[in-house]
Amino acid sequence: MILIPFGFPSWESASFFSASLIEPQKSINFLDLFLPSNPFYAMANTIIPSVVTFSIAVGLAFIFIPEKSTVIEVFSKLSDSLMLITRWVAKLAPIGVFAIAANAAGTLRFEDFERLQVYIILQGCIALVLSFWILPSLVTVLTPIKYRDIINSIKNPLATAFATANLLVVIPILVDNSKKLIANIKISDSGIDEEESPLDVIIPASFNFPNMGKLLSLGFIPFAAWYVGSPLSATQYPSFLVTGIAVFFADGTLGTTFLLNLFKIPTDMLTLYITVEIFTARFGVLVAAMQTVVLGILATCAIQGLIVIRRKKIINFAISSILLLALILGSIHFIYTTFFPSDYTKNQLLSNLELLRVRDAQPVNVFKTPPMINNLEPKEPEGSRYQQIKTNHLLRACYLQDDYPFSYFNNQGNLVGLDVEMIHILARELGVKLEFLPLQEPINKKEDIAAYLNGNYCDILIPAVALTPETTEVVTFTQSFSKRTLSFVFKDDKKEPFTNWKKLQKKHNLQLAIPADVPYYIAKLKGLLPNAEVAITNRTIRDLLGVNSEEFDAIVIPAENASAWTILYPNNGVAVPQPIVSIPVGYMLPKNAHSLADIINLWLDLKQEDKTIQSLYDYWVQGNIQSIKKPRWSIIRDVLHWIE
Repeated sequence: MILIPFGFPSWESASFFSASLIEPQKSINFLDLFLPSNPFYAMANTIIPSVVTFSIAVGLAFIFIPEKSTVIEVFSKLSDSLMLITRWVAKLAPIGVFAIAANAAGTLRFEDFERLQVYIILQGCIALVLSFWILPSLVTVLTPIKYRDIINSIKNPLATAFATANLLVVIPILVDNSKKLIANIKISDSGIDEEESPLDVIIPASFNFPNMGKLLSLGFIPFAAWYVGSPLSATQYPSFLVTGIAVFFADGTLGTTFLLNLFKIPTDMLTLYITVEIFTARFGVLVAAMQTVVLGILATCAIQGLIVIRRKKIINFAISSILLLALILGSIHFIYTTFFPSDYTKNQLLSNLELLRVRDAQPVNVFKTPPMINNLEPKEPEGSRYQQIKTNHLLRACYLQDDYPFSYFNNQGNLVGLDVEMIHILARELGVKLEFLPLQEPINKKEDIAAYLNGNYCDILIPAVALTPETTEVVTFTQSFSKRTLSFVFKDDKKEPFTNWKKLQKKHNLQLAIPADVPYYIAKLKGLLPNAEVAITNRTIRDLLGVNSEEFDAIVIPAENASAWTILYPNNGVAVPQPIVSIPVGYMLPKNAHSLADIINLWLDLKQEDKTIQSLYDYWVQGNIQSIKKPRWSIIRDVLHWIE
């Protein structure tokens, strides 16, 4: 498990914003995790380590309870009823797995298939090394049994286990073949009848515990973290390994779901796990079959006193095994990094997004350069600002050109983004034309922004910005309809200290850049990091990320923006330190434009209620684009026309 990440190639990766990024980091309390104060709560919330501990404790306690036959009979009947349910569900399971796999095959991009291929090859190679070198060689090192005899004896049941992906069907064969192996070293001279071999107990009993094949699927967790561009850190591995062993007493899918949640990896990775498990499960059963034989043989030999500790052989075996694993993992890493580099396309995915919900849109005029204006001195229009909009039949919106994912130009040259689409919908529902006017960057003071609104240059400013008391002195805000979370953007190799405020406070000479004069964020930063140097810069985020500058340790921007920027510049990472600092945001309107604010506030309430804002947030910020992906070519759709 520790070595698996070394096999992952050095491919660029990044992911859209995920709610897991800003969820409070839960420190793993192993006492609470393994010792349930309320076992029923643990069962209801799938806290698997607690359930495992509770189950073992109850089982051990039953050993010492007299006259327990009545309870055992009840449990036996309950077990039979659950087995009936399981058999019924098992009949439907292939349909569900096929549907999940078919959906993945029809929606995954080629880049995703490349990454899954790396995982499947890694799992296969490690399974083969375990099955045909490490486990049988361990028997050879510790007992008189020869490697050739082990392989020749169990190669047929191993092939059957791999073909059927079912360990249970080969258990009797494994027991018989293991008995023959032990008979060859003549342990029958010890006085124990071969018919009463410990193998008859050890191998069937071991079936109830997590086997090495099942534990091998733990490798999906570091793979999933690498896949989304946020690899597990070294400090997370001890808790991952300890928790993972207990978790895999349960079903693999259930255990994977628990670990994905525990380590804040997007849970939609579970679909990929179920898909690749169709292939990797066979390798897991192969390892499990070999481990079952090795466990039985070693335990039986230990009982008979036939285990021989030969230090030289053990050291040679350990060194050769480590070198073999290192060679395989290093080769996979080198080959895929050098000869099969992945074409990073997620930046194109972001840059090709189109407006989602605009249908029958009102006429729109987008200025890419500011039109000629005489001055931006505050002036009152005739009547209210809303009356002016209705009279002129025109809504003017100021926008930022590079404010991913809220307002930006896509590869087709169209102005898109969450806030752009929101204003499109507003104009359509007001029944007016729409005009987008660019702000002249950089804008570092609230007075500069207010001048555009109060100088009658535009009627509303996008994107949504932080609602702060000092800004309300010069503009009017709509009500808050979303939040932005303070985060740090940094070079990938600098992640560790930026996940926690206490770690950052201990970091000396911390240099932070903030690309706008946002008093709220600056005050928060100086309060939380009094020793850090916070520099307000006129350079754009693109300029700051586009160069390998060591001038700053990190850039301070909202996490929702940061995730989008790291998709464009994947050699950077994003972290939200805990506890999170978030602030509500709204749209800026001209000072005293109260009637316009009332109308937009009511409109925002309606868009919250009908889930428009949430669906746009999911699409633009969280990258949930499955619903708008064009389906792959299909005979049913494109030839027979049975479905749309």
